[in-house]
Amino acid sequence: MKTRLVTTPIFVLSFISLISACFGGIGLIFSIIALYIANKKIKLALKNPLGFTGSLGTMKLARIAALIALAVNLFYLGYSALWIYENGFQEFQDRWLNMLFLR
Repeated sequence: MKTRLVTTPIFVLSFISLISACFGGIGLIFSIIALYIANKKIKLALKNPLGFTGSLGTMKLARIAALIALAVNLFYLGYSALWIYENGFQEFQDRWLNMLFLR
């Protein structure tokens, strides 16, 4: 019985990760999960190529999308940490509330 390589959850997690990156790097969680799932599926498909249907190339593309989402989140997390270091947490919190239209 062959198992299908499904890339949709990985792409969805990568997309959610990119959207939530602007919230101080919270999307790291989603991108790490997507990267873990993609790497696990690629390793299984390479061990048993006849046991899987679907494109391994698409799965590798999904892994690249997860890596890009991880890089964007790491960049924004560093940017947020630098902002907090330079301006203080209270200023960061005020900026957040202004972005969310709560103030």
